[in-house]
Amino acid sequence: MTQSFQNVRGTHDFTPGESRLFSSLNSRARQTFALYGYEEIILPILEEEAVFKKGVGETSDIVERQMFKIARRAESGDEEQIVLRPEGTAQVARYFIQNSLHKQGDFYKFFYMGAMFRGERPQKGRLRQFNHIGAEALGSRSPWLDAEVVALADSLITDFGIKEKELKINNLGCKADKERFAVLLQERLEALRSGLCVDCQRRLDKNPLRVIDCKNSQCKKIVESLKLGDEHICPDCKSHFAQVLTALDQSEVKYAVVPTLVRGLDYYTNTVFEFTSSSLGSQDACGAGGRYDGLLASLGGSPIPAIGFALGVERLMLALGEAQEEPLLDVYVTAVSAELIAQAVKITDHLRREGVRADTDYCGKSLKAQLRQAERKAARFSIVIGPDELKENSVMVKDMKEGKQEKVKIEELILKIKERN
Repeated sequence: MTQSFQNVRGTHDFTPGESRLFSSLNSRARQTFALYGYEEIILPILEEEAVFKKGVGETSDIVERQMFKIARRAESGDEEQIVLRPEGTAQVARYFIQNSLHKQGDFYKFFYMGAMFRGERPQKGRLRQFNHIGAEALGSRSPWLDAEVVALADSLITDFGIKEKELKINNLGCKADKERFAVLLQERLEALRSGLCVDCQRRLDKNPLRVIDCKNSQCKKIVESLKLGDEHICPDCKSHFAQVLTALDQSEVKYAVVPTLVRGLDYYTNTVFEFTSSSLGSQDACGAGGRYDGLLASLGGSPIPAIGFALGVERLMLALGEAQEEPLLDVYVTAVSAELIAQAVKITDHLRREGVRADTDYCGKSLKAQLRQAERKAARFSIVIGPDELKENSVMVKDMKEGKQEKVKIEELILKIKERN
């Protein structure tokens, strides 16, 4: 029996239409990042495991159970672990420290695009290989920068065409505030321990903040019953967050303050935020981020403040649904008979050299079938090459959108196509 192969569970093959949408989102993102002064960096998919253990946190789900590890033998003979990167922020921090960028300047804005990998339980909107569009700003603790980063993410999602979105935002406070909050949570949840899921009973001892991020419905109800406030937040952090909200109001960015929003990564402090879309169902998050002022120091760098976000491209594509992209072709060239294929290929090549997206038939189809192919490829025009027209050094040009056609001299073809396209 012949073996039948399929893609690895938790991965996705992009169709040509999905690939065009994927490329379009990345292209539009680059344009928006340029408006905000962000520069692109391209980082490797492979990374040292320790970058994420120290950066993301050893009690996070990512480090505990989701990283894809690759064992390698070091020169010393000991085995070391490298991983397929599960997220981009800690990797950008490693890049910043490795290249001593703090010695070359005091403020940086970067963006990145690429594949991430996590050992998720595959389901709609949750893949083991997925793509992020991310941004990081390093070197400033200004609340106005927090607002700019949030507004940038909001602008990207809006520009992509996602209308059903909600921005949730919260203030975690500084490291000391988070430590006070952890003690407070542990005290208040201890009496409710038996109602928590098995994972959260373990988290309660190791990292109580992870309980708030649990997706289990019973755990959510218990957390909601606590009616959490901001009594653990110091005055400076309260003032910082108030200025962030004022700046967002000034930029007319709509938001909802959600005290239970903590995010699943340990490096976050102060401002955290998440974008959701009701069109995504239960897995409704399509992007998130926050401030991480202690991350670079935890990786051995200087204590440099920073903030960033990442958008899930596949989630964005799901939210867009059957989004219509621009036509694949400008022109589809057809030949009335097999004897005219050479002319069809010649004209197709000429169009391409002039920057016109063009294709022709290589399967010997009938004229009727060729015209159906032009429709399937969403060509703006079809060109019909017939023997009578060629005697006059002409072709028939049909506007596939309006249904009109006319005879055009071959030497005028490029001009006519570009005028109407």
